[in-house]
Amino acid sequence: RGFANPYDMATSRDGRIFVLNRCDPARATAIRVGICNLDDEYLGEFGNGYGKEDGQFVWPVAMAFDSQDRLYITDEYQHRISMFDTEGAFLGKWGEFGDGDGQINGPSGIDFDSDDNAFVVDQHNHRIQKFTRDGEHLLQWGEFGNGDGQFNQPWGITVDHQGNVLVADWRNDRIQKFSPGGRF
Repeated sequence: RGFANPYDMATSRDGRIFVLNRCDPARATAIRVGICNLDDEYLGEFGNGYGKEDGQFVWPVAMAFDSQDRLYITDEYQHRISMFDTEGAFLGKWGEFGDGDGQINGPSGIDFDSDDNAFVVDQHNHRIQKFTRDGEHLLQWGEFGNGDGQFNQPWGITVDHQGNVLVADWRNDRIQKFSPGGRF
């Protein structure tokens, strides 16, 4: 119970705070999502711990809610995104390892636009990919480098109220801003 290496957090529409716990292999059983509120009440947790089965994680990185309050969690080791409801029930997963259209190599950050499209940081492919909330590939942009619109292991992402996409370009030590279609 409680937090064990909290890594990311997201807030549901009812104000509950979901905290992603990512631990080292020695404490892999502590990999989970804890639920709390600002009144310091611990409301529960979910996730089936370390593993490759549905609802389990190996290296979870980031999470975000869509407009229907479904929680999406990236796992950089398993190259997939898992979906849960706000009670922690596993709803599904998508993602396939690779560097082709729609394939992912180490997903890290994730966020949604107002149309429920998921923007996923594809860190080892040095690009951003846009998917429907069900995992259908829509578009992608970026390549390795340090020029405008290029990335070196991007990590975090957020979509602002105007639909612009801001990306934390980790190894280039900068933030880049793009249109929803990927224009720098």
